[in-house]
Amino acid sequence: MKRMPAAAWLGLLAAPAIVLTAQSIDYALVHVACSHGSRLALDIVSCMGLLFSGATAWFAWRLWLRASRPSAQSGTESDARVAFFASMAMWVGALCALIQLMMWFPQWILSPCR
Repeated sequence: MKRMPAAAWLGLLAAPAIVLTAQSIDYALVHVACSHGSRLALDIVSCMGLLFSGATAWFAWRLWLRASRPSAQSGTESDARVAFFASMAMWVGALCALIQLMMWFPQWILSPCR
C-alpha cells in the first residue's frame, strides 16, 4: 500500500486549519490595528492565509495530475486512491482560499475601529 503524499494532507488538513488560524489572529489584531490606525497587520495575516491555501490547492492539483496520468501500472487501487485524495485536497484547498478571500474582503471596506 502506498503512503499518501504530503500534498494531499496539506490540502485536506492544513488549509482549513490555517484559514481558521488566520481568522483568529485577525480578530486578535483588530485592537492593535484600531489603535495604530493601520490595517497592515490584518492584511499581512489575511494575505499569508490566502497564499498558503492557494499553494496547497496548487500542490494538490500537481499531485492529481501526476496520479491520474496513465502509466504502465495505472488502474491499481492505490493509484486511484491517491488521485481521489489529491482531487479532494485540491478542492478543499481552493475552497479555503476562496473563504480566506471572502473573509479578507470586509477588511478592505470596513474600518477596524467599528
